[in-house]
Amino acid sequence: MKVIDKPTTTTNPLEIKGLVKNLFEVKNLKNGFKKREILLLTEEQYPQKIIIEFIQEKVKLLDFVVEGDRIKVFINLKGRKWISSDGTEKYFNSIQGWKIEKLKSKSESESESEFEEQPLTPKTLEDFPF
Repeated sequence: MKVIDKPTTTTNPLEIKGLVKNLFEVKNLKNGFKKREILLLTEEQYPQKIIIEFIQEKVKLLDFVVEGDRIKVFINLKGRKWISSDGTEKYFNSIQGWKIEKLKSKSESESESEFEEQPLTPKTLEDFPF
């Protein structure tokens, strides 16, 4: 009898890159729960304005972010059920950030690409003084 190993499930972290359009104030809710949201304009063919929330100790991650920063946010998607007083079920989704990386601005990236190393060709070798 051949034993088949169970496949290991590895999930790639979800991430969103974009421009910080707005940083909202920290909300202190009941039982010491803290939450802060940012509005991020995504970098894609059809940019989207996405609200990302940071909760509890992750609120501190936003202390080093300012409007206009280009960032990469690592996220988790969360879903929950809510039942209204008449018994109707509704489902809500939220996007929670857990890690932030600052990215170079578009202009910095473009100016650096002007100075990238170019492969040496016979033509470029003629330009050297030796």
